[in-house]
Amino acid sequence: MRESQGLRYTAAAVLLFTAAVVRAQCVPVIRTITQPGGFPSLVPGPIASSGSILGVAKTDTSSGAPAVYFATYDNNLNPLTADRQVVAATSNGAAALFWNGSEFAVFFQSPSFALQFQRVDMSGNLIGPLISIVNRAWSPNDEFDIAWSPARNAYAVARTVTEGTERGVYLTVVSATGIILSDRQVELAFFAQPRRPRVLTLPDGTIGVVWTLNGDILPRVTLWLVTPSGTIKSGTVSERNVNASTVATDGSTILVIFSSATSTGGTELHYAQFDTNAIQTKADTSFLIGSGSDIVPSHLAWNPVLSEWALTYIDAPFGTASFARDMRIRRFASVGATASDTLLSPDPLHSRLTAPYPIVFVNGAYIASIQRVISRAEGSESYLVKLCPFFVTATADHPVWRPFLPVTFTASTSGGSPGYVFDWQFGDNDIARGPVVQHIYQNPGTYTVTLTAVDAAGAIAITKTTVQIVVGGRQRAVRR
Repeated sequence: MRESQGLRYTAAAVLLFTAAVVRAQCVPVIRTITQPGGFPSLVPGPIASSGSILGVAKTDTSSGAPAVYFATYDNNLNPLTADRQVVAATSNGAAALFWNGSEFAVFFQSPSFALQFQRVDMSGNLIGPLISIVNRAWSPNDEFDIAWSPARNAYAVARTVTEGTERGVYLTVVSATGIILSDRQVELAFFAQPRRPRVLTLPDGTIGVVWTLNGDILPRVTLWLVTPSGTIKSGTVSERNVNASTVATDGSTILVIFSSATSTGGTELHYAQFDTNAIQTKADTSFLIGSGSDIVPSHLAWNPVLSEWALTYIDAPFGTASFARDMRIRRFASVGATASDTLLSPDPLHSRLTAPYPIVFVNGAYIASIQRVISRAEGSESYLVKLCPFFVTATADHPVWRPFLPVTFTASTSGGSPGYVFDWQFGDNDIARGPVVQHIYQNPGTYTVTLTAVDAAGAIAITKTTVQIVVGGRQRAVRR
C-alpha cells in the first residue's frame, strides 16, 4: 500500500512539474499568412491539432467559387508542409476541420451546396476521393454544424432543411470513411424556420443538438440529446429571440451561451446549463454585457488540461457592422467564478480581426486563425496566433512561521501581457499590493493567502497558498 501511494504521489508531482514546464515554455507567436494586395490570398480558416501537428484549412478569397487548400504547421506555427489544394471549387470555402485520432478531415460545401469532406493524412497528402454526404437535397439557406464523436468513431452533422416538404432539423451520423450510419429528423418545421444548429458530443456517444426558432409566436432555443440507442431527451434553453449561440460540454455539464436583444437596444450574452439528461440545472440567466452596442458569442470549448471553459466572442461597441470591435477570449472555471478576459490576439493591433472558427489548445497555448477579408481585388489580412494563457504563482519564504515575524510573499507570472498588478489577501482581513510584499501574522493558525494578478490586457489570474503560524517548539538555529 505504501508503495502504491508513493507511486501516486510521484505521478502527481510529475504532472505538476510538467504543467509548470509547459507554462514556462509558452511563448506567444503571430504568423502572418496573408496581407492586403498580396496574392494568392489563401486565408486560414478552420484549424485542428493532432497534438504535435497543426492542420490548417485555407480558402482562396480571390475567387467567387473559392478553392480550398490544406497545410500543416508545428506548435510554434512554423510551416511544415506547403499549401495543397483539397478541392478546386466550393460555394463558400472551408467550413470545418477535424483531427479524428488518425487523420484530418476538411469539410466544405460544393458549388451546389452539398456538404462534402476530404480526408488528409498528417503529411498533408489526400486520402481517397472527395466524400459527399448525400441524404437529401441542399439549398443555399441550409445551415449546419459538425462535431467528432470519439465514442462513435464518427462525425455528427446537425443541419436545417429550409426548402421542400422535409423542412426541419436533422441529425446525421457519418463514419470517418463517409458511410451514413444514421439519419433522423429531430424537429419538424411548419411555420417558423429553425436556425443556427449547434452540435456537441458526450463521452458516452450521446449527441446534442441546439437550435433556435425566432418569431413573434413562441420563440425558443431548444436542446435535444440523442443517445446511441436512439432515445431523445429534450429541454428548453430559452424562450426569447436569439441572435447567435454556442454550446460545449465538460462531460457532465452542458453549457449554452447565446446573445439576445436587451430592452434598451443592442445585445447581451445569456447562458443556461443542463445535465447529461437534458434536465436544466440553471435557467436562462444574464452572462456578460459588452462595452457598448453588441456582443456576439463565437465558440465555446471545455479545456480539460486547465479545467476551464474558453469562450471566444466579439465585443462590438458600435454594432457588428462597424470595424471598431474586439475579438476576445474569456476563460473561467465555472459560470460565476472570476473570469480572465483578454484580447484573443497577442498583438492588440490585430484585435479587430475576427476568429469565426473554433480555437485549439495544445502544449499550454490557445491557437486561433484570425482574419479580415477586404475584397477579391484587395485580398485579405490574416494570421495564425498563439496565445499563452496568463498564470500567476505565489510563494512564501516561510510557509511555517511564528507570530510577529515577517513573511515575505513573491509573485511570479507566465504568459499574459507585461505590466502586471498584484493584489494580496492574507487571510486575516489584511491586504497589500505589489510583486513582493511582507506581512506579519499576530495569531497562530493556518491562513489562506489569495493572490490576484491582472496583466496589461485585462487578463486575470488567481492563485492561493497557505501559511501556518505556530507557537512553541524549538526553533532551529542557523549555522554560520
